Amino acid sequence: MHLKHLNHFRPEISKLLHLIFMAMIISALFFSSCSDPEAMTGDSLHSVKNIPGTAYSILPVKWEIGKYGGIWRDTYSEDPKSYNPFSNLDGTHTIVTGLILDYLFDYDPYSREWRGNIIEDYSVEFDETKDTMELLCTLRSNIFWSDGVQMTSDDVLWWFENIEGDAEIDPVGASGQFITMPDGSREKYRMEKTGKLSFKYIFPRIIGNPLLVVNTGSIIPRHIWEPVLAKGKDAVKAFWGVTTKPEDLIGNGPFLLEENKPGERLVFKRNPNYWMTDARGNKLPYIDKMILSQIPDSNAELLKFQKGETEAYPMRGQDMATLLPESEKGNFTIWNGGPSSGYPALIFNHKKEALSPGRYALFTNPSFKKGISCLIDRETIINQTINGLAEPLYHIISESNKYYNPEFASKYSYNPAEAAGLFEEAGLKEKDREGYFIDSEGNTVAFDILTSSSDPVLHDYLNIIITDMKKAGIKANLTVADFNVIVQKLLYTGEWECYLASFSFPTFPEQWYNIWLSSGNLHYWNPSQETPALEWEKKIDKLYNALIYTFRDDKIREYYDDFQKTLIDEMVIIPIFRKYTFSAFRNKWGNINWGFGYSAGDGYRRVYLKEEE
Repeated sequence: MHLKHLNHFRPEISKLLHLIFMAMIISALFFSSCSDPEAMTGDSLHSVKNIPGTAYSILPVKWEIGKYGGIWRDTYSEDPKSYNPFSNLDGTHTIVTGLILDYLFDYDPYSREWRGNIIEDYSVEFDETKDTMELLCTLRSNIFWSDGVQMTSDDVLWWFENIEGDAEIDPVGASGQFITMPDGSREKYRMEKTGKLSFKYIFPRIIGNPLLVVNTGSIIPRHIWEPVLAKGKDAVKAFWGVTTKPEDLIGNGPFLLEENKPGERLVFKRNPNYWMTDARGNKLPYIDKMILSQIPDSNAELLKFQKGETEAYPMRGQDMATLLPESEKGNFTIWNGGPSSGYPALIFNHKKEALSPGRYALFTNPSFKKGISCLIDRETIINQTINGLAEPLYHIISESNKYYNPEFASKYSYNPAEAAGLFEEAGLKEKDREGYFIDSEGNTVAFDILTSSSDPVLHDYLNIIITDMKKAGIKANLTVADFNVIVQKLLYTGEWECYLASFSFPTFPEQWYNIWLSSGNLHYWNPSQETPALEWEKKIDKLYNALIYTFRDDKIREYYDDFQKTLIDEMVIIPIFRKYTFSAFRNKWGNINWGFGYSAGDGYRRVYLKEEE
């Protein structure tokens, strides 16, 4: 299923830490860009925030009272290899588990607040003098597994201790149950049952975001899984395989699996025991079924939507010129989801032993990097290579973060004259015969911009940057290397100079621990340091720990302001742009309200059929 249509913004630290580690290698190392067509011109050229003929969600979202019925037809690209929530085969099990299992908490990226999901009530108690913290939770009384058995605190506690807490069964989840102590040791947080529906988490020290740490969507019914565990851990890891009968997948989510025909389709039906209701007390979801067809090719997926065979289509940039003129006749609406969380950015190597003294002095100099930022003509790049469907980017903290402060955005937009002054501040005052700057060692300032992508669009906008650098006296070359070669260069040998990386906006600092901490294995500038080499790294390390282990709102805001300001002052990352996200939905469905960070119809729970086409 398309994650941009389905998934709620439901971060959970135990899974995220593993996904971040893997995804950063795939995403941050291998930046790719959808191939967009030639720029739209004339009447079609408008602000990306408000393109005529498109819709966007108005906040706060107001949900209509729907009606029951209808079949939602959609697509997915790859068959799940397991239904097991703890499967290490790959992430395809979430196609199923994301619909049949529910989360403890939700985070609203627009209100920037946590809220209970299957947790009805919660509170946090902490004592700063003793450095202790407890998170007290109460389940809703109307949470029932799909076989009719009530979900209780026994389910949560048994799962926590016997499944997630077992490193052989769930190595990622088990590691997420540990908190780093002030002395560097790791201590496990505990869980206690306090009542039939209530329980509490007991942390060995105060942490900044306890809900993020404990949040999960993989709690399974004890009465189903406990007999399996009695047969051994291997039995648990093999349970809920793809040959399991759909009716045996007992969940508490809005939908239940009804059929899996590998290579062809997945069919889900509404869960009649689902806990959530609308404003009038009607049980959700409204729709009867979801039928997902396997379509691994984006072009075939587009054609299927154009034929009216699916209800939605997650658009690529190149699809706007095709679909927008068809929307009225095709009776569908293109929704503008706003800017995505991913963005390309230039970074420079800070590994001293891998660089000449002149290069090291230059690449670690904030004035030099600010000058480079002033040579990036973001507006031209967006209009000429990305169909205008993006916006310039000058900050590196997510707006979904409640401590995001727009004051700490980079002011270094395209300005060649300002770049010249910044380069002079960085010690670049002389040029060679070809007009390129000379560094402190008398060498021409020249470097390769490394990328693994062969996408011509990406090459087009990098060449725009390279051309403007050349005019200013900086010699840069585009170098395309094999993905595995780049991994070795970035994470091990340090044999690189400048890299076009793909970053994303983490909402919480815990989600980027291995990027920002100098000891992090994905701290690309100089990874896995025993002690931080640069002053900004020392400061960020200190701030990072303060952010993670502080609960007082005023202190967190103070630390976050300093965190944002430091990264911008040092120009650690030079962000370029971020694309806007678009999806097409058929007009016969109500309560779509789709946006980036918000799934369609509140996870399809509130989508309803208004009328047949």
